[in-house]
Amino acid sequence: MLEQTSPRTLSGMMNAMGCTVVVPMTNQTHAVFNGKTWSSSEVGLLRSEILLDLREPAPNTFAVIRFSSDMQNRGWEESEGQLHLHNASSEHLSRLQHVIRRALALSCTSMHHRQFALVAESLRDELMNALDDLLILRSDRHAGQRAYERHRKLVSKLDEFARAHPEMPLYSEALAKELGTSIRTLQLAVQTIHGASLHQHLRNKRLWSLRAQLARGMPATSVSTAAFANGFSHMGELSQLYKVTFGELPSDTLLRSKSAEALPAGR
Repeated sequence: MLEQTSPRTLSGMMNAMGCTVVVPMTNQTHAVFNGKTWSSSEVGLLRSEILLDLREPAPNTFAVIRFSSDMQNRGWEESEGQLHLHNASSEHLSRLQHVIRRALALSCTSMHHRQFALVAESLRDELMNALDDLLILRSDRHAGQRAYERHRKLVSKLDEFARAHPEMPLYSEALAKELGTSIRTLQLAVQTIHGASLHQHLRNKRLWSLRAQLARGMPATSVSTAAFANGFSHMGELSQLYKVTFGELPSDTLLRSKSAEALPAGR
């Protein structure tokens, strides 16, 4: 979210949700947050609820990145209830701002959803790498990077297994056993890499796989057959989840793709 402010004074409680990162997007920042002067080279990190006393004598522009996960165990500052300001080198801050601007531009771009998913996933990885470069505490950096790499490899194995068994019910215990790890380690790895629970991550991957299949609009494709092929058995629940995620029903996606296939050549 890009927030452009005007001169103001705010007091009260702020809910940072799981974890919130605030990034200055201009060379000049005029703000005092809970008695701390916020410079244009500092990135803010907040968790949980925080008592807010903010003064902005001039307009500012911030990018606000909110995670539903608390993003613990990543090597970032983990204490809650206060603002942590992290001084960033010009190189690291410019890189982070560049990725954020590309993400904002992508949100306004019209493209096929499959291409969008690929570009968005790549941007997400770039964003997390840029944030890690800024927020991982120096004392934890080497240990954090090693742990992150282990988590990344485990999630890669998980994704490969899920891709090879699209119709199979994916239960935490069975998955952990298949991958030779504990449920806790698997859940932690997914939360660290994707900032989501194991269930949310797998469900989202299957939703995108289902959407891609419906968008191809093959003659024999129906919503129910595509749903079952991707592990969804409750059609009512799926329709609601699909609409919340993509803004339309599964049948709408399929109908549009089949209508496009039926258009005469040159139309």
